[in-house]
Amino acid sequence: MTTAGPGVQDSRADDRFSAGLRAAGLKVTAQRSAICRALAEMTGTHHPTVQDVFESARRTYSGVSLATVYNTLSVLKDQGMLYELGPDMDGAVHYELDTDTHINVVCIRCKRIVDLHHANAADAEEEVTRETGFRLIGGQVLYYGICPDCSRDHRQVAD
Repeated sequence: MTTAGPGVQDSRADDRFSAGLRAAGLKVTAQRSAICRALAEMTGTHHPTVQDVFESARRTYSGVSLATVYNTLSVLKDQGMLYELGPDMDGAVHYELDTDTHINVVCIRCKRIVDLHHANAADAEEEVTRETGFRLIGGQVLYYGICPDCSRDHRQVAD
């Protein structure tokens, strides 16, 4: 991957995350563009931590600072472009980049997160709207458990 110079903006980074920053009144600088590109590349495949985003963005633009990653994620969260899933067992906060209503299942041992796009999640969203009067912008349901791989590994150790 090539490193863009200051002020250089690649059109691939002009994605929904960049649009969210502009909607918040921010300029899409080279640092923010690299962060948006990293997020776009992770969407649908990864529930990144701040460190994951930082490392990925620095591969595109080496001048990205950790503070800018934190600030950019905060703005995007406020804009409803991503959600915080909360800290894992090690204290690292993971981010949900897929804002369509779905269920997340988190393994408490290996930290793996699986997305389930299921009709019941959308039904719950309609019920929440009906009961509260809120205009929802998205939602998340989070379950914790032990994944099949960790369950299998645990059984093999116990045998």
